[in-house]
Amino acid sequence: MSEKIETLTDTLDKQNEILSGLLDITLRQREALKEGRLSDLQDIMSEMRHISVRAQAIETKRARIAADVASELGCEPIVSDIARVLPPEEAENVRRVAKALMETAEKLKLEMSILSRLMEEAKSLNEMLINEWRRIGARAAGSVTGAFDTRI
Repeated sequence: MSEKIETLTDTLDKQNEILSGLLDITLRQREALKEGRLSDLQDIMSEMRHISVRAQAIETKRARIAADVASELGCEPIVSDIARVLPPEEAENVRRVAKALMETAEKLKLEMSILSRLMEEAKSLNEMLINEWRRIGARAAGSVTGAFDTRI
């Protein structure tokens, strides 16, 4: 059983590493969006797609290993339940790695929320600009001289 617990712990640790990478990419994406570096966003999005695939794969692996361990221990495939039935030193190691993973996941969730709001704001601003350009263009097209109307 110790080998399976070690595999679970290693998988949780690897999952934390991958989510930390995703967090880093999300922070870079937010900064690029905030600073208007649109050319960087395409590369960042490509990186995000790549690491997201890795994150999904490690999550599948973690779920499979947790289910296997839980089945042998006669508990639910939840870290807290697994740790409850393990010897103290193995339980502490599993809890430590799981806690680090949860902290990273919470940070990522917060950053994704911030990024989502920034993107919504950018979308709204772009729509306002487009509508204003259309209004100015329509007014200019109606002008007899073909120039912009500068009256206020």
